[in-house]
Amino acid sequence: MGYEIAGAWGTAMATEGTGTPIVLVGDGSYMMMNSDIYSSVLSGHKMIVIVCDNGGFGVINRLQTGMGVPGFNNLLKDSRVQNKDDPLHVDFAKHAEAMGALARHCDSLADLGTAMEWAKTTDRTTVLSIATDAHKWTPGGADWYVGVPEVSPRESVQKARKGQEAFRQKQRQGV
Repeated sequence: MGYEIAGAWGTAMATEGTGTPIVLVGDGSYMMMNSDIYSSVLSGHKMIVIVCDNGGFGVINRLQTGMGVPGFNNLLKDSRVQNKDDPLHVDFAKHAEAMGALARHCDSLADLGTAMEWAKTTDRTTVLSIATDAHKWTPGGADWYVGVPEVSPRESVQKARKGQEAFRQKQRQGV
């Protein structure tokens, strides 16, 4: 997490004149390395950044809860803000505009298609944000290895450990 925007900027520099890199990034990853949007605007190396706004660190929350542990402070709704009804949400379009990029927010996939066509016509880095759901996932069949305790009094952790061990038995070594 955190390398995607920098990677797209590097690609824009390395392949200048041959196309526009498109980077798909989560909102948590965006928050880790967004300053390269500003740098890409200053250097004139355009990229299109699509930010999936799921209200926090949804992937990290999924990893925690998938290991049998309750999520901890990963989603904005779970943070320690004063007003739980109005968490400190980042407006990614406005944030990107503050760094000199062009930007739009999309409420749906239909909006994203139209915004993508517009983004292809712009003269600098363009950021598109789209609201997504932190709890809806497409099954993948890959495993992001996050250690699960071998010993725990929690039944949910014990179950997650058995599932991880079973997955590891099917994994090809050296791949």
